[in-house]
Amino acid sequence: MPILSPALGATVPDSPHATVVCLPTLADVESYERKEERVWKLLRSGYPRFVRNELVTRAAQEAARRLGRTGELFPLISEGSARRLAEWAGAPTTSLDRVGDWCLVATPPGDAAVRLAKMVQHTGSLISSRQAEAWLAGHAPVDGTAALATIRVTLSPFLTGVNPADILVAASGMNAVDAGIAAVDSVQRARGRSAWVQLGWLYVDSTRLFEKARDAKHHFVSDVRDLAAVERLLASGTIAGVFTEVPNNPQLETADIPALRALCDKHGAKLLLDPSSVGLASVDVLPFADILVSSLTKYAGSEGDVMAGLLAVNPSRLDATELLDLARRRLEPLPALDLGVLAAQIGRMAEVTQRLSVAAAEIARRLAAHPAVARVRTADQGPTADAYRHLVRPGAGAGALITLELRGDMRRVYDRLAVAKGPSFGLRFTLAAPFLWLAHFEEVTNEAGRAHIRAAGLDPDLLRISVGLEPLEEIWAAFDHALSK
Repeated sequence: MPILSPALGATVPDSPHATVVCLPTLADVESYERKEERVWKLLRSGYPRFVRNELVTRAAQEAARRLGRTGELFPLISEGSARRLAEWAGAPTTSLDRVGDWCLVATPPGDAAVRLAKMVQHTGSLISSRQAEAWLAGHAPVDGTAALATIRVTLSPFLTGVNPADILVAASGMNAVDAGIAAVDSVQRARGRSAWVQLGWLYVDSTRLFEKARDAKHHFVSDVRDLAAVERLLASGTIAGVFTEVPNNPQLETADIPALRALCDKHGAKLLLDPSSVGLASVDVLPFADILVSSLTKYAGSEGDVMAGLLAVNPSRLDATELLDLARRRLEPLPALDLGVLAAQIGRMAEVTQRLSVAAAEIARRLAAHPAVARVRTADQGPTADAYRHLVRPGAGAGALITLELRGDMRRVYDRLAVAKGPSFGLRFTLAAPFLWLAHFEEVTNEAGRAHIRAAGLDPDLLRISVGLEPLEEIWAAFDHALSK
């Protein structure tokens, strides 16, 4: 499995269902973010919430042709999602048709359609490429019951106390996040609680769900160690929940989760925890959470060709039964064809996570000693290392992620780096991304935005590295070459 730097628009793996599209240079990243034709004409698939897979586009267009529909087309996973998101966006649905096991929404072009597209992205509600492929081929729906049972049995040891039937497998990690937030909102609003605390820098779509809530305040506490600020907000009596990642992405810092749990209990707030950055096999956070949400696209789906998410409610917490029922009704289940693919990979999750952690630890050690590197962040190093280690499972490590801050020009290093370059992580191949250029392009390309990012403790030009399973010396050779003068 040699280290390669694939061409612009190439997918990793080489599959019509790949979740990684390659952007080899920073100029490519800039063109991608600006929707320039020279890049977008080459994209056939990519991270599915950001790049509509060509199979999904073809299915929407073919369904529209058969039904005589026009306008902006949204092939969505359910009618419930279609109606809820269109209402939120103020997008008039000129048509809503059931097509096989999915729905096609048509809406006029314009600002409302743009808002709808963003909410579809944030909530992971688009149909999967496998759904589209099956519909285009005229295949009948398959039964995913056995695959779902396999996934639940595999996940059960990592979710002690949860009935396997109550492990909810979602269409994406963000769909699980959306369902968890909505469940807490429904329970807490009756108690006069609607505000949220975001603790630490979060993955962009989680932040956007809070920012775009119509009638709920969103409080951002940038430093995960600042529990005093969290308590001041909780003391107002208006906070529905606190949401933090364990560790957060891309800082890879971890709050004192037991102390945070105690504060939420003291002040009547719910605690949502997301361990996606290091994976379920690395940390045990369910005992401290009201709701655990996580991506299964990473670590569990380590081949890089399936999207999935997880939601589990801690059955010992107050309101657990109601939260589970609300989340189950909101969440979009993973389609059967994707269940089958995930079931075939998830049995390797613990082994893959461990191997990735070992490789990443060694690469991080070497990077930290390199003169071209200003700082290396990993979950088990730095100012919150003890908080992270408190949650680590026996024998586990810190996952695949490394956040790299450079002394010199990031563009030069990124362009020279001979690995796959694109979003995602926790996969069997090494990946690099100028993370904030992808997730927060508007901010990194103006001085006010860059100042905001720095104020949150981040370097706007950081590189996020996900170390893979290639031979270690090949991985290191790629970084050593890119960093050399």
